[in-house]
Amino acid sequence: MKKTSISICVGIIILFFLFSGLYSAQDKNDIQGTWKAKIKKDEIRMRMRIPKSSEIPGGWNYCEYYDKSDFSGITLSGLNTFKLVREAGTIEFNGEFSGSSGSGDFTFIPSTDFKRFLDSKGYKEVSSGKMLSLCLQGATQKFINDVHAVGYSDISLSKIIAFVIHDVTIDYIKSIHSLGYKDISPSKLISFRVHDVTEKFIKSIHDLGYKDISPSKLISFAVHEVEPEYIRSLRKLGIPDLTPSKLISFAVHGVTEKFIKSIHDLGYKDISPSKLISFAVHEVEPEYIRSVHKLGYSDISPSKLISFNIHNVTIKFIKDIHALGYKDITPSKLISFRIHDVDREFIKRINESRKEHITASKLISLKIHGW
Repeated sequence: MKKTSISICVGIIILFFLFSGLYSAQDKNDIQGTWKAKIKKDEIRMRMRIPKSSEIPGGWNYCEYYDKSDFSGITLSGLNTFKLVREAGTIEFNGEFSGSSGSGDFTFIPSTDFKRFLDSKGYKEVSSGKMLSLCLQGATQKFINDVHAVGYSDISLSKIIAFVIHDVTIDYIKSIHSLGYKDISPSKLISFRVHDVTEKFIKSIHDLGYKDISPSKLISFAVHEVEPEYIRSLRKLGIPDLTPSKLISFAVHGVTEKFIKSIHDLGYKDISPSKLISFAVHEVEPEYIRSVHKLGYSDISPSKLISFNIHNVTIKFIKDIHALGYKDITPSKLISFRIHDVDREFIKRINESRKEHITASKLISLKIHGW
């Protein structure tokens, strides 16, 4: 079986086996269904289906790519009977091939020897459905014994199947254990493989000073592309050593090397990591900051810039307020204007009715009191 070319349909069988009646201990020994196949050179794309029934309400579908050599007795023309033989059981296929396509029905016969082995390992009354899953994924007695031997004697068969699907090999498990993760759970090992948390990746993160980083954080690093080079680039920019959580937040919110440089170039070299994240979250972009500076607020703090964006203190709004004679208005008052809806029309109306220039504080007070 070509593990590198597993179809997306593989997920269907795993989800189905986890949640459907196919796991029931009352299932019959043999399972029957239909198959369709497409041949390309020495590769066969096999689709298998069990229709809906009272025992299997949701039906069952599975597809995967195989080498022709995985099957015994296959003839790619006319009526045909062939087999897929694995330790967990045998799938007997009957049908017909025409050109590059074939279809027919199949029967899965679980291996009684493999069932006895599973029973000896503590897996009692294993259903035919789960036996089929073990067969399709090529689980072996040796692999199960080895998994138990490296510390997972209580592992479920579902996790064993997932180990095989995601290539969680014994060598891979041992390499992760050797890096200080001896107590890592089967679920985390599967997530490591799914998200490409390799031995090399872990070592490179450890070498940057994160030797105690948890498996969950390593997975988040991989998911959000917190690469060693990214961490090094932050350090070169003078960003202090960040916690794993902060690094993930940087990556999630797009705090890139380019973004940080642009903020530094605007005079905010000592800006904190938390403020950089807030800048990104609230879209405090370099162009906006430059425009605010040009309007006379070159010394405005990061906190005020964030408040500006939160409360929609736009460049147009600032210009409108300045044009009404409030060129010296402070950032705090601009924010208060927005909070209390002191807009251009309100200011014009009050100033015209009072026949005098009303201070910013008075305008806010009048608005609060219903003018």
